[in-house]
Amino acid sequence: MNYIDTNIIIAYLNVNDVNHSRASKAMNHIDDKVTSQIGLMELRSVFSRTTKLNEDEIEAYVDYLATIKIEVPEVDINKTFRNAAQISYKIKMRTLDTLHLSASMMVNARTFVTLDREFLEKKSEISGLGIEIYPP
Repeated sequence: MNYIDTNIIIAYLNVNDVNHSRASKAMNHIDDKVTSQIGLMELRSVFSRTTKLNEDEIEAYVDYLATIKIEVPEVDINKTFRNAAQISYKIKMRTLDTLHLSASMMVNARTFVTLDREFLEKKSEISGLGIEIYPP
């Protein structure tokens, strides 16, 4: 299972994004893609703050994730938060990033697909949780 970070989704959806080609390469080279409700909330938040899209247009992008084969399995948010609290001491990352990692663990993802520099810098700590960062 490959957990797709929100920055990959946004760069993939936006052909004008500076990271579009990198995101496309990642999306085209992996299978079994998942994200979480946390990712969907972040996607909605980013689009509502940075674009002029209305609510229906943003929801169309959220719905489009199924078309590009990104599943959103149900996860227990309380377990996700408890796990995030435990791993926060090990990885020392921002809250939302810690929640994404915890959600990826809840769906048994083995790979976390991101372009976020902080994740890339924390590869070693994250690897200790049993999750590999892609791209390597």
